[in-house]
Amino acid sequence: MKIERYEKKKNGMYQVFFDSGYNIDLHEEIILKYGLLIKKEASQKELLEMESENKKYIAYNISLKYLANKMRTIKETRDNLYKNNFDKDTSDEVIKLLIKEKYLDDNEYVKAYINDRMILSNDGPNKIMNKLLDLGVSEEIINNNINLFTKEKQKDQIKKITDKQISINRNKSAILLKNKIINYLYNLGYDKSLIYDYINNISIKDDKDLKKKEYDKVYKKLSRKYKGSELELKVKQKMYSLGFSNYDD
Repeated sequence: MKIERYEKKKNGMYQVFFDSGYNIDLHEEIILKYGLLIKKEASQKELLEMESENKKYIAYNISLKYLANKMRTIKETRDNLYKNNFDKDTSDEVIKLLIKEKYLDDNEYVKAYINDRMILSNDGPNKIMNKLLDLGVSEEIINNNINLFTKEKQKDQIKKITDKQISINRNKSAILLKNKIINYLYNLGYDKSLIYDYINNISIKDDKDLKKKEYDKVYKKLSRKYKGSELELKVKQKMYSLGFSNYDD
């Protein structure tokens, strides 16, 4: 088929019109590679090859743009290709090329991700591992690198987070505060044994003013319903539930 004309489009793309009435969008790199400007014709077989190669070329460049601002996992990059309507075969070939050219490397991604989260967040290793699994990284790669978050680093983070939680939770009894901190650290993904080792070996004293304030509030509320020894029992039970075992000290 002979080429009748070219019509320039965006991003280095041209629409190529043939005398048969057929037209195809090709990137200028593909046009140059197949020498279409010189021979000005193409066989049906060449057109199929060019169409396939053109699709891969576009997918490759879309991926490079996607990877330009930050590191991505293989799964993220493949999902982005699917989002841009590229088929599995094209996506797989582009992914292989990006891996070969070192634009994609899940092992390096995991190392960078762990270091970033240790510096920029309070996330513990378990939360980091779950996030990496969500990003499609294999368990093997994660397990080979998670030891970057050492036990010593975990202990430092647990202490820092605990100190902050104590400073901003002055309205809780020592028992409730300890439980709150334990749950908070666990949800952040820290090792449970390290959490308990630290929390069980620190002393948090109840604020006497806070105890009195809570006692007065509980007593006032319950005295509307109970009297005498029953009131005393109910107040004691409520204070215990708030973590004040020796509320009358």
